[in-house]
Amino acid sequence: MKTYKDALEYLDWLCIFGVKEGLERITELANALGQPQNFYRTVHVTGTNGKGSVCAMLAEMFKASGLKVGLFTSPHLESYCERIKINGENISEEDFAEMIFRVKNCNVNATHFEVLTAAAFEYFKVRAVDVAVIEVGLGGTFDSTNIITPELSIITNVALDHENILGDLKNIALNKAGIIKEKIPVVTGADGLPLEIIRVVAKEKNSPLYEVSPLPIKNTYQEFNTAIAIKAAEILKLDSAAIETGLAHFDWAGRFEVVKNFSGIVVIDGAHNPHGAAALRQSLDKNFPSGKRIWLFGALRDKDFNSMIKILFRADDFVIVTKPNSERAASTETLCACLRENKIPCAAVEDNLAAVDRLKNSVGDVKIIAGSLYLIGAVRKFVIA
Repeated sequence: MKTYKDALEYLDWLCIFGVKEGLERITELANALGQPQNFYRTVHVTGTNGKGSVCAMLAEMFKASGLKVGLFTSPHLESYCERIKINGENISEEDFAEMIFRVKNCNVNATHFEVLTAAAFEYFKVRAVDVAVIEVGLGGTFDSTNIITPELSIITNVALDHENILGDLKNIALNKAGIIKEKIPVVTGADGLPLEIIRVVAKEKNSPLYEVSPLPIKNTYQEFNTAIAIKAAEILKLDSAAIETGLAHFDWAGRFEVVKNFSGIVVIDGAHNPHGAAALRQSLDKNFPSGKRIWLFGALRDKDFNSMIKILFRADDFVIVTKPNSERAASTETLCACLRENKIPCAAVEDNLAAVDRLKNSVGDVKIIAGSLYLIGAVRKFVIA
């Protein structure tokens, strides 16, 4: 019998093949599995930032309506099982392994994320969910989740990220607009050029478009995500009690997560691009406007960390730099050099646990961990313990 460890080894092996565009392989997998994605209602969510939070909010709202709700998101923080949930409960390691090898036995030369997507679709079918909220992995048009026909499509926002794969802002917007289906309503919080592109695509597809305008600067980005989720819920005809109850139960680890422990107040946020950095800075300035800020920061080398550094840090901040748990991690030397160029005091601590200890023992009014979800996943358990 295949185990969870066997499944992880197989997924690790698949990673060497990287990302491949196209829906041919996921379509072949879905055909082999009997089109599992068509056995339940779906909502499809993409966007540069906030899509995971919006997905989690909607899942809670559906659950509060009395429905059995699947949720597929990525990436995970500590366990692959976090990616596939039903009514807020992670898939068990045993079920995860069974689904992964059920997909593997289809004998399709699929990618890492395609296998995960097919496994989630199959699990939701096996467990007979009523509805599944599905988060795009990357982009939209050629993402493996884009074989579903949802009741509603959501594009939270569009900003520069993954430019090496998706291109410039126009191409990123076109890619994300690729989840828009014929006559299926769309909710978006995008503005500027991306909104113009989404409007054109929605019109071409005869899809009703609902625009959620960016909120004034005094509001936090999570409140903006909430506004998008509420609009989506209203279009899906969820009642106000379910919306209110769902939001009250919403909890999304690593997204402006405020922890209070013996070392003081710690904010954990997976801001990993300039747009996310701006949102985090805005929320910090609103909730913790004064006092000394101590940071634990790490970023991936293919991210625009120079812009993130200019956005996130104040001149009197102190930044402890460490490496995220990823082969794509930027070196501590590179990040410290960039910080010093911007006159931000910093120190490199290679070992994650030692970096957390230094953060805990530093004197500051608020401590923040940010820069990459791979960093959050590596250190969060040491902070919340």
